[in-house]
Amino acid sequence: MSSPVSRFHELVITLETFAAPVAVEPLAFGEAMDKLDHQAYTFTATLAVLPFLQPIPLGFFALIGSAAFIALGLQLFKGEQALVLPQKIRAVTLSLRMRRTLVNTCLKIIGFCRRFSKPRLSFLVTGKLGRQIGGCIFMAVGVLVAIPLGGVVPFKNLFPSLAVLFYCTGEIEHDGLMAIFALLCLVLTVIFYSLLIYIVWKFGAAAINHFFWK
Repeated sequence: MSSPVSRFHELVITLETFAAPVAVEPLAFGEAMDKLDHQAYTFTATLAVLPFLQPIPLGFFALIGSAAFIALGLQLFKGEQALVLPQKIRAVTLSLRMRRTLVNTCLKIIGFCRRFSKPRLSFLVTGKLGRQIGGCIFMAVGVLVAIPLGGVVPFKNLFPSLAVLFYCTGEIEHDGLMAIFALLCLVLTVIFYSLLIYIVWKFGAAAINHFFWK
């Protein structure tokens, strides 16, 4: 088993490679994924979550991303060795500028997490239990990002994105506390979505525009 330091270094290299210029732009997710070890679900999930870190609602892409996380979660939960993304997300392309922006954001979040992350409660992120917890987190993220909220809410997917990054950081660092933080992010997502639905039900769509865009 690789040490946390070496695995983090590998993840940084993977992200920087994804953000580097390529011969044919824009770069398709599938081409980037083919360069990864298909067993490296942590790296796969980290790349897949990048588009969700932006504030702009993703519309139809959210459904594609949802299918990706549900597929990854199911495979991880069952302990399958080869992790495969749906073809539709493999075909999604991102420009060089967008890739660099998202990768820089991702590296800042992961780097911040590593400041206080250390090996503890490792049973939550390793072995069969760790895979099942990770699988449940990914599937829950897949369900949550697919919930339509009218396409007007910025940072709608912030907490689900953080849940993925927290778990991935915890898996690399053998830090089960990060898995707990990931689960808390899912709870915050449910609270946030419930609040938005209540506002729409109580005051109408105009209230969403007022609270989040004015």
